[in-house]
Amino acid sequence: MLQIAELSRTKEVLKEKAVRALADAGVSHDAEGDKSDRVRIVFAGQYSAGKSSIIKMITGDETVATGAKITTEETHAYEWNGLEIVDTPGVHTTLRPDHDEISYNAIAAADILVFVVTNELFDSYMADHFRRLAIDKDKAGEMILVVNKMDRAAGGNSAEQQEIIREGLRSVLAPYTPEQLHLSFLDAQSYLDSLEEREEDPELADELLKRSGYEEFIETLNKFVAEKALSSKLTTDLYVLDNELDKAITELTPGSEDADIDALEENLKQQRHMLIDTRTRMQREVQDIFFNSSAQIRSMGLDAAALIDSGAAKEELEEQIAQYGKNAEELMEKTRIAADDHVHSCFLELGQSFVDMESTEFNQNLKVRLVDKYDTLPDTVKKVFVTATDLEKKGDILVGTLVKSGIPQMLSLTDTSVKAIRLTDNTSKFLRSSLHTMNSGSQLISTSSKAATAGRVASNVANKSSSIFGVVGVGLELVLQFKEDYDEQLMLEAMKNNRQNIRSEFNTAATALDDYAADYIRQCVIAPMEQSIKTVEDNITELRDTRAGRSEKCVKLERIQKDIQALIARIHGLEE
Repeated sequence: MLQIAELSRTKEVLKEKAVRALADAGVSHDAEGDKSDRVRIVFAGQYSAGKSSIIKMITGDETVATGAKITTEETHAYEWNGLEIVDTPGVHTTLRPDHDEISYNAIAAADILVFVVTNELFDSYMADHFRRLAIDKDKAGEMILVVNKMDRAAGGNSAEQQEIIREGLRSVLAPYTPEQLHLSFLDAQSYLDSLEEREEDPELADELLKRSGYEEFIETLNKFVAEKALSSKLTTDLYVLDNELDKAITELTPGSEDADIDALEENLKQQRHMLIDTRTRMQREVQDIFFNSSAQIRSMGLDAAALIDSGAAKEELEEQIAQYGKNAEELMEKTRIAADDHVHSCFLELGQSFVDMESTEFNQNLKVRLVDKYDTLPDTVKKVFVTATDLEKKGDILVGTLVKSGIPQMLSLTDTSVKAIRLTDNTSKFLRSSLHTMNSGSQLISTSSKAATAGRVASNVANKSSSIFGVVGVGLELVLQFKEDYDEQLMLEAMKNNRQNIRSEFNTAATALDDYAADYIRQCVIAPMEQSIKTVEDNITELRDTRAGRSEKCVKLERIQKDIQALIARIHGLEE
């Protein structure tokens, strides 16, 4: 099962329920969302390679045209489970020379690019097109390469035949390797045939399904989506819905007979708003930190590749390009430090906001009043109050905090930073025990020495830097040889390959940083805050459940809201 499609379908169902329930309740809202923010899967590649058959295989859409001739003359977009599926014209066709440009325009907007070739692989034109796409347009890291029509290969879609084709791809994919790309082997027609045979001959249908490579392809797609954290795009609509439902529920929920209980709920809602607002802002700002650095690394690759045309001696070129590699390594480490600093700063700011809210005269007086009447409170309210304040007896009033549920497990502060923001003893205690999750996440790139760039991403850059030396060394020797022994055309081709190879190394490093950013945000921003948000939401639900006289419409909205919150948590959980 394509997990992002299942999640998107669930999101669309919940969205429809929410909009209908809000309308039934007579509450004005802005819950429609923006359809332009959909996850977009674009299929491109050779003409007659079976792109449309693969789309039909994935979606089950019988209206998708398939056939032996060119079936896609222009870009076609299909809405499927809230996703946008785009079928582009096949490239390299003398019938429609504009197909390449049509495809490039669609590719530029792809979240997932599925590039399809047949078992016969690349001719010279397709090889050049692929390299333009992978290197010049920097799409290698955003691409799934599919070899389709494996039934026509000598060994069928077998592991042995796949290995033969994988080796055949190496020269075309260089400087990338098949192992670096998301590669899948398919026979889409066998899958479609298996559907037709399912009722008549289940055994044959099973064989055709196995032969098709469908399950392995879906597994590759799911892995790609998880690595790129693409499911998180689905949460944009869900956050909007959650907020609109919360406003409607507040409007429809009757007050309790005790104004202090209502004030406690309002306090919890303020906490929730602060947490969600901080999480959303941090995701955006941390993403920008990494994005700006990856863009700089790609720019370094352009500058380094341009040195090939400078006329400098081989040793000087190697030294200059090595410096660019070193600069990229240093930038990645600085980016990691900047992200850490920003996350800690945001959590400190959040912690201080909670302390400021706790310190208001209103909240202090509210806490005193609730403690005074604790024995007369309903059991559910007692439970929420103890959870939110950590008060077990009246004498604890001096160390209790009304915002205890706000940010557990989120901050790990040094003594200096704790003193700097002058937290109360109780608050500093629970802040000091926090951000354990975040610190665990940041260990992904911990340093073992100042000389080495730390962790997985920085190590990746170091490896890429080493491979740059190798590629440039070989390439320059070839160019020098061409200058002496071969014609100008061959020399120009060799220099072009050198430029592409150098760019690909920097592009790969930048893509590694982008992938790391997705991991970092999941582990250092989303995960630490998820439990805190859930704790507050559960407390709010507990208080609302004590209300008498809530309408069925209000209860229905609350159920939908809980389903939306559960789906948000599930989406984040899928990507961990």
